[in-house]
Amino acid sequence: MGKTILGDAFKLCDDAGHGFENRNENSYDPGACSGGAEEADIALAFALTGKWMFERAGLLIFLTRNDDRDSTPVGLRDDQARRAGCSHFLSIHCNSSASETATGTETLYRDARDLEWARIVHAAALEALGLRDRGLKQESSIIRDGKPLRLAVLDFAPPACLLELGFISNAADRAVMLQRDTRIRFWNAVITTLKA
Repeated sequence: MGKTILGDAFKLCDDAGHGFENRNENSYDPGACSGGAEEADIALAFALTGKWMFERAGLLIFLTRNDDRDSTPVGLRDDQARRAGCSHFLSIHCNSSASETATGTETLYRDARDLEWARIVHAAALEALGLRDRGLKQESSIIRDGKPLRLAVLDFAPPACLLELGFISNAADRAVMLQRDTRIRFWNAVITTLKA
């Protein structure tokens, strides 16, 4: 159990972005919404598929939330992963833009410690989704409000990355992200690489 190219004690924390009490107590954060779809639901569907497929492959996995009622404050997700004994962290999200033509997949990482893991995740997402490659991006290279971006979910000490599957605001991206086959292709690609 847990034997992979990334080590014999591999255990993934699979974090479905947003959800109940993500930012505020007693409130639900759907994340970005468009075309009747919510980011939190798409992320959760990916996470649950990952759990099922990892367990079938004999790999260890922990989910920060299993449904839309699990309390998952964003600042505590890395603590959950540590307590669960995870060796790697993946936070799953959807991008959004005011422009309906913005498209593509990107993966954010913290620094060199995360790069190998981020590359595995990014390659699997590109293969599964077939969307434009927006690249691997170091979080500090992204400037928001005049400051380098800092993502709370990347506070996890071991390798961590945040996957932006595609743009929920783009109808074509959204349709791909909502397909069960896309989720299966993504996790198949991750598992195949890990067990190579």
